[in-house]
Amino acid sequence: MKTTLLLTILLAAGFTASRPPAPPAVPFGYPDGVAVDAAGNVYVVDTDNHAVQKVSPTGEVKLLTDSALTYPTGIAVSAAGLVYVADAGTHRIVRISPEGQVTTLAHSRSLVYPTALCLDSVGNLYLADAGAAPHSGTVQKVSLRGALTTLAAGFNKPTGIALAPGGLLYVADTENNTIKQVTATGQVTVLATGLNHPRGLALEASGTLVVADTYGNSIRRVSPTTGQVTPLADGFRFPAGVATDRAGAVYVSDTGSGSLRKISPAGLVSTLAGGSPPVPAASTADSTSTTKQ
Repeated sequence: MKTTLLLTILLAAGFTASRPPAPPAVPFGYPDGVAVDAAGNVYVVDTDNHAVQKVSPTGEVKLLTDSALTYPTGIAVSAAGLVYVADAGTHRIVRISPEGQVTTLAHSRSLVYPTALCLDSVGNLYLADAGAAPHSGTVQKVSLRGALTTLAAGFNKPTGIALAPGGLLYVADTENNTIKQVTATGQVTVLATGLNHPRGLALEASGTLVVADTYGNSIRRVSPTTGQVTPLADGFRFPAGVATDRAGAVYVSDTGSGSLRKISPAGLVSTLAGGSPPVPAASTADSTSTTKQ
């Protein structure tokens, strides 16, 4: 009785130093962009923690870096294992070595609010920049030496980008609720409409686009030839980033649950890291198909 009373008094007085802190329930603070390397490791932009986390195929989370990042958003990883991050808070594109060393590739006020990145086969970067005002968003190219070139403009808060093997770019024009395509010469056309604040984009091996339909709380596929939108999986809470691996799995940063989720090639959804314990398979949602205009 006396021991219990003493412990109660000590706890009330704040003497808790000897008690180990409880582990955090969620390791991600607003997970945004995601990318996958050749070994199946997933890189997650941990925006509110100003960090990049590396998640193994078994779900082990390891800090890659929290150095010099202010408000990271988009991410891409090269075949050599170099990680590129759009740090919107400092108007920079940074490069992170496999050991976590951060260097600046590009730094310019023309990078108003970079949100998403993708890489081509020789190492050039392409980025979506949301801009400051409506319809001031751009698509830019970053050379191997960090030189910036604007390829297209007039987007309305774009937050997703993907590159097809033939050089065609796909852009999630978020506030216009559309997916657009940009040719190498900068010609812009609408591929798909009818989405609800689309964000992350990724390509499957077949060339089909995977889209995080953020306000629709779902992941959808878009045909690259017809623009038809079909459901892949639902049950998400404001999904942001998507990435695909060689085996056909899709990885999703689910901002509302603070988790990294995985969609198997069979369409089963599970939680790989963060958030809640693994969830059962999610059913696919009905979707109103839209066509290329």
